[in-house]
Amino acid sequence: MSMAHRLTLATAALGLTAGLAATAAPAQASTAAAVAQPSIGSVSFSGPHGPGVASPTITVNGSGFGTAAPAGTNNDVTSCGTYSNNGNSYGNQLYFLDDTNFEAGYGDGNGANCIGITVVSWSPNQVVLRFGSSYGSFAHWYLSNGDSFALSVNSGLFGGTVSGLS
Repeated sequence: MSMAHRLTLATAALGLTAGLAATAAPAQASTAAAVAQPSIGSVSFSGPHGPGVASPTITVNGSGFGTAAPAGTNNDVTSCGTYSNNGNSYGNQLYFLDDTNFEAGYGDGNGANCIGITVVSWSPNQVVLRFGSSYGSFAHWYLSNGDSFALSVNSGLFGGTVSGLS
């Protein structure tokens, strides 16, 4: 993901999160047929933090996620190496950005992130994720409490600060 795209995502996600309490503008009549964008209300983290540990679990609550995860592409062979069980890349449909340390799940025509995402469960109102096996394998490719993050689920954006890791 380019630096410009990273900054755009992070800025948009943090702006949306800050504005959650604001009243949404009324829908225009001309957009009645448009599909509603997913809305992320909260993101929570559980599990260990730091290098050399298993991926934490990320639980995303909201609405409009759809009944199934987007189609992913196997992310076991990356420009960073070959991994077993490294999850998938999901284009721009599902990805995670630790603002200063790593990205996961994003992929475009130039390749995919070195860390894939594994979908643990998916429902219209809740998505549970983990990172692939390359998580924690390089310096700073891990989450710590206090890290700023941005997350996109089917174009729904959310940003905040990681907390809840042991």
